[in-house]
Formats: sequence, structure tokens, C-alpha cells
Amino acid sequence: MRHINASVAALSAVALWGLAFPLIQEGLEFASPVLLGFIRFAFASLMMLVIMLWMYSIDDIRALLVKEWKILAVLAVLYVTIPNIAQNIGLQNGTSSIACVIQSSGPVLTLMFAVALLGERFTKGKIVGTIVAVMGTVVLVTNGGVSMSNVSFVSNVFILVSAVSYGLAWVSAKRVLERNPPMLVIGLAVMIGTAFLGLSVPFEAGLRLEMSGWALLDFAILGLFCAGLSSILYLTTLRDEEVSRMAFFIYLMPVFASLFAWIIRDEMVELATVACAFVIVVGIAIATKEWGGRPDQAAPHGPGHKKVNTND
Repeated sequence: MRHINASVAALSAVALWGLAFPLIQEGLEFASPVLLGFIRFAFASLMMLVIMLWMYSIDDIRALLVKEWKILAVLAVLYVTIPNIAQNIGLQNGTSSIACVIQSSGPVLTLMFAVALLGERFTKGKIVGTIVAVMGTVVLVTNGGVSMSNVSFVSNVFILVSAVSYGLAWVSAKRVLERNPPMLVIGLAVMIGTAFLGLSVPFEAGLRLEMSGWALLDFAILGLFCAGLSSILYLTTLRDEEVSRMAFFIYLMPVFASLFAWIIRDEMVELATVACAFVIVVGIAIATKEWGGRPDQAAPHGPGHKKVNTND
């Protein structure tokens, strides 16, 4: 029963991440990219604040801020500020299916950074899987030509920047997540990253906001469900399960994104995107597979880098 509950939570989190892509594109019709990111994560920050105050005392929150403020600031920028600005800009002219496939390369990017920055072991499986996944990502990003005048290429590059930022975020967060309650770390990082987004808004070129009932609903779903609830659900799965067991669900994110994009925006998936997605998934599977020894784990798109205890 525990495995079933964890699987349902993980599947729900991944579905919400997939839903975010077409909803971001919808939101961009009402708000400029940086402002959309700020509004979205303002909703998420409110949810995380309520959860943190319910689970921890103010003294616990203050103590963690004082002790870990430097790494929390780095994590906030890499996990919230940079990737959401880049992703929103990329989705202005990109598609949800391609963006999600590029984002799904996150586990391999995290693995590469962990090897380079943390000195983690680079096994044969990791090498082969990384090469395969990177090849699929490069082909998808450059599909249609490599030129700064190519709108599709530029959009894909912005999405890749966001994926790289997420990968760096989990490498930088590994130690702080090991020694502190993950829910508290992620909650504070979300709030700090949102503050940085807010500071960036006045400098955004083409700042724009058109409010309506649908716009408010879109912003609220993106923040409360696709950012806030999805993080909580995924952290809940990591309390009981290893990342390697849950990584399978990450492979389904492009499926959910494509499905929701078809329902919400009538967006079709090109055969080339499907082929690249398959190559990337195969690469991730090889890189994270347990080859007769320790699992070769890399943090996926969602919160966490290893099995963690959210009851700390």
C-alpha cells in the first residue's frame, strides 16, 4: 500500500508538471514572461509559507535562514528565478511538447554536474546514458537549424537553459537537503526565488498584464498546483521511496505535457519530437540504471536528490 500511495503521489506530481507547460503558454497571453513567473510563484510561496508554519516553528525557520542563507539564495536563483524566466521566454514561441522533452533531460544534466562538481563516480552506464541523452537533446534543440534568427532554435535554447539551471540547482542543494528538512529548504528557496523574480519585474522589457477571470484561474493553478502542490507531492514520495524507483514517472512528463497541450491548445506532436524523446528517455534509463551495484542516482526534475526524510 505504501508503494501504491507513493506511486500515485509521484504520478500526480509529474502530471502537474506536464500541465504547467500549456498553462504557461496560456498565461503568456495575459502577462509578460518575468511577471508571469512572479505571479505564479507568489501563489506557490503563499502555499509553501502556510505548510512551513504548520510543520515547523518560526524559530526553526529563522535558524535555517541564518545558517544556510548563502546556499538558499543560490538554490533560489537556480531553482526558481533563472529557470522560470528562461522557460517562460522559450515558451512564447516554442511548443509544450518540445519544451517538456528538453526539460526531461534534467536527470542526465544533474548527473553530469554531480560528476564535475561533486566528484561523483562516472560509471560506464552513466557515460553511455549521458552520451545518448545529450545526443537526443542536441538534435531536438537544433532541429530546424542553428541560427539566432531562427525563432524555434532560440526558444529551444532558452528551454535548455532552464533545464541546465534545474540540474545545477539539485547539485548545489544536495548537501543542504541532506542536513536539513527538505520541505523547509524547498519552501524557503521558493519564497526567496519569488522575491528575486519580483525584483526583476521592473526591469522587464515589454512588461504587460491583462487580468481576467481565466487569467487569474490560470495563474492560481500554475502556482498552487503545478508549482506548490507538485513539490509537496514529490517530496512526500521521497520520504518513502528512492529517487531511482520514482525516476520512471519522470519519463511520463512529456506524455502528460503533450496530452494537456492537445486538450488545452490543440497542439499536435511532431514525429521528430517523439523520436528525440525516445532517445533521451533511453539515455536517462541507461544512466540511472542499477548495474549490479549501487544505483546510479541523479535527481530528476522534481525536488530531492536522494532518499530523504521529510519528518526531520
